Amino acid sequence: MIRASRRLVTVVAAVLGLAGCSAADRAVLLAPPCRAGAGAPQPVEPVSGTVYAWKPHFAAAQEGGAGIGGAGPEVVPGWSDVVSLASSGFTTYAVRADGTVWVYGLGHLGSLGDGELARHSAPAPQQVPGISDARSVHVVGSAAFVVRADGTVLAWGEGLLAHGGTRDSVRDHVGSPRPVDGLTGVHAIAPGALTALALRTDGTVAGWGINLTDVLGDRADTSLTTVDGVSGVVSLASAGGAVVAASAEGGVCAWGNNAHGLLGVTPTGGQTGRPVEVAGLVDVVQVAGGSDVAYARDRHGGVWAWGRGAAGALGDGQAGDHVSAVPTRVADLPPARWIGATGLTGYAVDADGGLWAWGSGAAIGRYAAGSALTPVRIPLPGPVLAVSGSHALVAAPA
Repeated sequence: MIRASRRLVTVVAAVLGLAGCSAADRAVLLAPPCRAGAGAPQPVEPVSGTVYAWKPHFAAAQEGGAGIGGAGPEVVPGWSDVVSLASSGFTTYAVRADGTVWVYGLGHLGSLGDGELARHSAPAPQQVPGISDARSVHVVGSAAFVVRADGTVLAWGEGLLAHGGTRDSVRDHVGSPRPVDGLTGVHAIAPGALTALALRTDGTVAGWGINLTDVLGDRADTSLTTVDGVSGVVSLASAGGAVVAASAEGGVCAWGNNAHGLLGVTPTGGQTGRPVEVAGLVDVVQVAGGSDVAYARDRHGGVWAWGRGAAGALGDGQAGDHVSAVPTRVADLPPARWIGATGLTGYAVDADGGLWAWGSGAAIGRYAAGSALTPVRIPLPGPVLAVSGSHALVAAPA
């Protein structure tokens, strides 16, 4: 009887709570939960290539600038035999096939990993000391993260993210690689701005950092945690105020802020730390995220977009700032084998290694002065493996 009374009180409280919410809040709270899944990301055999840049950092240094300059695409000197690439826009990192990590660009609050916190530049690639077993490199804000062969993570750079989330570390910065305590079994780190999110090899998601939009779940602190309510994840992406994840079953889940419809819920608005299912997506094998815009690639090569559509980011031909909470297939694209995003720019690599891009034009070569409202083909001297910022990893032509 007591238990029944407690359940009744809980139900009544929930109903009263919903009654006081906006329509957007109610829609998010009542959205279908993410379905529990079994599965995990599969190891990928690394393929090496050469790094090209549309806006190389060394051009800016030659011109006396502090940021990015040049026209590209140009080869980044010495960056061949590269298996992983990541760029913050001002600092770019590469992992070579021998497990070493290299960096060039702007050094700020330790971002070059050379022990120096003061602002300085590395116009030519230099090796990050002390790493010989790197598998991949990732960027969150101005912090760099390296996933090692044993699944542990090294980090350096700005503030909270490089320390693994303890409150005492907010005022500190890290100039040299150091382990992220308590984080093991990592497959990859999702690129982002304020929050670090790790996809583990068992298909679970761990995170730490800023939690203003509940991307770490419904919790107050910023320390390392496992995100509840999502499992069997094979691909993970931060999309600004929300997180999107593809499951082994082919569905997509999202959590965080729904102001731009990233949770796939209408009316837009509200937020939740509870992962919900994004309707209309099936057979998805990869997700990517930009500035409040998300992309999904299905096993047939179709690319889907939803969220903020400013400057053509949805690839729908519209330049105005608009929102779509319904994933819509990006037209005029051949079947894709890889997708990526930077800011309001989306990327797709077709079966032959051809690179396609759409959006703000901030990182798509000759379109940098404007926007590509629908996908355009970006010429490069070989099959593209991946893109990060204004840099592309290109395999040798067959």
